Amino acid sequence: MNQNQSDIPIQPVQQPILCSPYDKPNAHWIYDTETGEAVKELKRRDAGYWYKTQRTGSQQLQLFGQEEWNDLPLVNALRADVERWRDTNYRNATPVTRELLRHWARDDLLRRLFFCQREAVETIIYLAEIRHGGKRIGFTPQFTDEDLAKLVDTPNEPDIPDLIRYGCKMATGSGKTVVMAMLIAWAFCNRGKVPSDERFPQAALVVCPNLTIKKRLQVLRPEANDNYYDEFELIPTKLHPLLNSGKVLVTNWHQFSPESPHSEGGQTYTVVNKGDETPDAFAKRVLGELYDRAPIMVLNDEGHHAYRPAPTDQKLSGEEKKEREEATVWVSGLDTFNQACGVKFCVDLSATPFYIQGSGHMEGKPFPWLVSDFGLVDAIESGITKIPRLPVSDTTGRPEPKFFRLWKTINDDVCKDPQLLGQELNKLVASPTR
Repeated sequence: MNQNQSDIPIQPVQQPILCSPYDKPNAHWIYDTETGEAVKELKRRDAGYWYKTQRTGSQQLQLFGQEEWNDLPLVNALRADVERWRDTNYRNATPVTRELLRHWARDDLLRRLFFCQREAVETIIYLAEIRHGGKRIGFTPQFTDEDLAKLVDTPNEPDIPDLIRYGCKMATGSGKTVVMAMLIAWAFCNRGKVPSDERFPQAALVVCPNLTIKKRLQVLRPEANDNYYDEFELIPTKLHPLLNSGKVLVTNWHQFSPESPHSEGGQTYTVVNKGDETPDAFAKRVLGELYDRAPIMVLNDEGHHAYRPAPTDQKLSGEEKKEREEATVWVSGLDTFNQACGVKFCVDLSATPFYIQGSGHMEGKPFPWLVSDFGLVDAIESGITKIPRLPVSDTTGRPEPKFFRLWKTINDDVCKDPQLLGQELNKLVASPTR
């Protein structure tokens, strides 16, 4: 790197926060990709993403790409439609849906909800309850019926039905778990009010990448003591009994691995050979009582792991092979549920809903079912997420960076005065070395 590290600005603007986190963004910064200089634009940033294009020509030229901004026209069309639908007081939504949406917009909640959370939920409701539900909206939509038909993930096997998928891009820290709780509340309260209305699932399967996240997501279970429905006041008092009409299961994708034909009662025996597990047996084993409540709603946390790998001629690294295996098991499990008992729709929540290297798809391309976009820069400009700090190089020449021996450094360099100790700790944490 030729530029001196001290010349790199900590942040390119003095006032990165331009918008309220509780209202629709009304301004954004436009950054010059060459100089880094920023100009304020007094309107919301269009949905889009930065994409590194490949050059044509010799192999040497192909090593150098150029980042370009690409709009997400379907997401922008949906934004406009959802805003117009909001202005009609949510025409043709059920009374329960209207009451929930008005409740979530209240400014006197103890923990007021962010605009990005409400917009993501509004978008899913607009698609699932109104558009896929065949209801009239009272205006000509920019997001057409042809666009609606694209929100599917088609399996490779012809006898397995398509998965309806809705992807929500939400920056880390913008509250994806609350969004999942809002969607569960919407589905269960509506189904509890009108049990015959099958637009609203009465079972929610929450899928996550690992056991740590699985433990954290237990707050989505209505019966949990620390559930988010109570903590965030997500349900008006009179609707609260309806929440118990549904059931939530939180699991991780590892449970989607097929059971061995030689397995019996959790043990493996050579003499046991039950044959391959049928889709029904698989669904009943993994879903438990959710099976009888199907079709289910699936909420994929960190949904960028749940893609359908495409054939590739690339030589894959060990990590890429591991990612493809995870994606295959995850999506194959969803396909099997859909085949056995039905998946009403999937909602993928991720800060990075893009195909990765080794997926067999164009690297950096967003999932085609992306319907909502609130990325990192949007979250920074709304004061939701802090500006990430680049690590600072350790130029002391020590064989071991200071940051990795933080406590010893403090003991060696600072006296036992508690005030000085705290000051030095803050300095080191504020300027980490690598």
